[in-house]
Amino acid sequence: MNKLDSLRQDILEGDPAAGPAFARQWLKRVSRTFALNIRVLPSPLENAVRLAYLFCRIADTVEDDRVLPASERIRLLELFLACFRPEGPNMEAVRTFREHLPTFWKDSTEDDQFLSWHCEPVFAEYAKLEDGARHPIDARVIEMCQGMAKYAALRGEDGWFALGTIEDLRDYCYYVAGLVGLLLCDLFAWHEPSIAGGRLERLRSRAVGFGLALQYVNIARDIPADHSRQTVFVPDELWRRHGLEARNCTSPEARAAATRALAELLLLAQAEVETAHAYILDLPRRAYRIRLFCLWPLLMAQDTLVQLGERLPDVLDPTQRVKIGRKAVTHIMRTTLVCASSNTLIGGMFRRRNERLRAALERP
Repeated sequence: MNKLDSLRQDILEGDPAAGPAFARQWLKRVSRTFALNIRVLPSPLENAVRLAYLFCRIADTVEDDRVLPASERIRLLELFLACFRPEGPNMEAVRTFREHLPTFWKDSTEDDQFLSWHCEPVFAEYAKLEDGARHPIDARVIEMCQGMAKYAALRGEDGWFALGTIEDLRDYCYYVAGLVGLLLCDLFAWHEPSIAGGRLERLRSRAVGFGLALQYVNIARDIPADHSRQTVFVPDELWRRHGLEARNCTSPEARAAATRALAELLLLAQAEVETAHAYILDLPRRAYRIRLFCLWPLLMAQDTLVQLGERLPDVLDPTQRVKIGRKAVTHIMRTTLVCASSNTLIGGMFRRRNERLRAALERP
């Protein structure tokens, strides 16, 4: 039994001493990539960002559930946001939220569901944060839950979820990812005094784009997997422009037209990457660890974007999986350790990737 399995058993047995470790370690089960990335942050900031991410994950787990009816998911999101208040978490509301979750989530083998049911230790650790860290988390998680509740009602009676327009896509992604960008920006400002005044306003104006860039790439990469769950995030507006409907976007007969629609989505993602690039360049050079924390996922997303552009037909094939390998991840982490403080070197890294994507999308 590994350490996380042992920790899971301690939580199930109600060991109060396991709570802090659960709040600290369970991130490795619900997001390996983020768990890798977050380690670079200074300790106080890392703790606040980790707890914030776990709360976002809980909200997303409720909103994304395919068994609970929309009315129940909306109710659970409302119960969850009631857990947050300015003077500190409302532990009675936390217990109420947990009591309304499906009972099988208590010992679910799905790590996100297990986290959601056993969120009390996470809130207990959250109560220890100072107000300056808690207040921005409160505000962004509450807004996220409110937005997710709106979209939870959009799944049709036949089980399908689809977005209508590009504006709908941006609005949806704002709630599930753009707000995460704003939340991170707020926490960076709490921790780093030089993020203030005009710089903070510029960063906030671009923070949504940072979140959207990562989310758009995920959506493009996961089209077949999402489609198998009767979910299509690429809006009807794009499919119809090429004579398609969302429900047949992955069929072999539609591959050529769907590829053209996908190319448009990649260009939307690239536009947000440009915003995210400007966001990182405006972070203080002295905030070296924060820069690394932002650079790693964005460069990984951009490398993924390049691969998607170079392998457009494969993206829509359910038997294929377009992603970057471990060597590419390691290369990004090592090279950015050297150049994270240099806007010139960072700019060069983004520029080379932009050129590759543009060349891929210009091919006949």
